[in-house]
Amino acid sequence: GSAVPRYRAQTVCLSNRPHADSGDRCLFFSGPDCRYYALLCDGMGTGFGAIREGQTAAAMLQQLLSAGFPAAYALRTLNSLYALRGTAGACTVDLAEIHLDTGKATLYKWGAPASFVLTQAGSEKIGTVVPPPGLSVLESREITERLSLRRGETLVLLSDGVDGEAVARRAKDLTGETAAEVASQVLQFGRGSGQDDATAAVIRLRNRPLST
Repeated sequence: GSAVPRYRAQTVCLSNRPHADSGDRCLFFSGPDCRYYALLCDGMGTGFGAIREGQTAAAMLQQLLSAGFPAAYALRTLNSLYALRGTAGACTVDLAEIHLDTGKATLYKWGAPASFVLTQAGSEKIGTVVPPPGLSVLESREITERLSLRRGETLVLLSDGVDGEAVARRAKDLTGETAAEVASQVLQFGRGSGQDDATAAVIRLRNRPLST
C-alpha cells in the first residue's frame, strides 16, 4: 500500500516587508507520496526585477514538484533556463523536501545562505553557500543535506537579508513555542542594517494522531 503520513508540518514564513514588495518568495506545498516542500527563493537585489524573479522561479519549481518531478530535476530545469537566458544569479533557491511518513528531510541549496536546525541542545548550521544557478548549463551546483525532523527539531531557512551568524549566536534565546514565535525571534535577532529583503521560513513536524 501507499505510505501513510505520520507527521504534519507546522510552517510559517515571516518577512520584513509585505509579500507584494519583497523579492523573497516563500511557498509551502504538498507533493505526491507524503512529500511536503518548503521553498524560499530570493530574487537578487530589490525592486520589481527581484520580485518578479523570486515569484517566477518559485512558481516554476512548485509546478514541477507538485507534479511529482524529483527535486534535482526541477532545480536543474531552473538552472538551464537561467543559463540559456544569461541571467545567472537572478535568484537563489532554498528547498526542503520533507517526507511526512518518516520525518526525514533533504535540503537543496543553490546560492542560498546557510540554514539552521534548532534542537533542545542548541543550533546546528547546515549548508554552505555555493554559487547561484545559471552559471553554466552543464554544471549542476546545488548541494544537498540530509536531516531528520522526527524529534521536534525546527528547521529555519533564511534569505540573505537576515544575519544568520547573529541568529546562531543567540540560538539558545530562540525559545518560541510555535513556529511563528520562532520566526519573529529570528528576524528580531538577525535583522541586518541594510534595506535588503529579510525572510525567515520555519518548519516543524508534529505527530499526526493515528486514525481509529
